[in-house]
Amino acid sequence: MATERFGHRFSDRYMMAASRLMVAPDDDTYFVIQIPRYALVTDVMLNIRTAYIGGAPSITVGFAGNGETANTAYFITNDIAEPTVAGIKNSIKDTIASNRSKYFSDGSGSITVTVAAGGATTEGTFEVFAQYVLIS
Repeated sequence: MATERFGHRFSDRYMMAASRLMVAPDDDTYFVIQIPRYALVTDVMLNIRTAYIGGAPSITVGFAGNGETANTAYFITNDIAEPTVAGIKNSIKDTIASNRSKYFSDGSGSITVTVAAGGATTEGTFEVFAQYVLIS
C-alpha cells in the first residue's frame, strides 16, 4: 500500500521583477534583483535594448546567496546572451552550462549580471527580468 506524502505548501503569489536599465556599465558583477527566501525562480530574461558593437563583449546572468557559492552564469551564459544582438534572451537548460530555474530554500539571494565590454567600440544597454513564485 502506498504511503501518503502530499505536500501542503501552495502559492498564488507570482512576482515579476525588473532590474534598472544598465547603460554602458563598467566591467563588474552587479546585484540587480533581490530574491526572497522560499522563492522559486521560474524564468530569467535579459533584454538587450542596444547591442554592443565591435570587440568581444560578454554578459552573463547568475545568482548569489541561498547559502551557496555564487554562480555568475547560472541562468544565462554569454552564448545565450549574445550581447552584439538586440532582443530578449531567456534562461534555458542548454546542457550543464545554464539552468532555467532555482529554488532559494536556504536563504534570500540576488540575481546577478556580469559584464565585460571586451573592447567594444559602442557599449550597449540592457535590463534583466525575473519571474518567481513564493512557496510557503
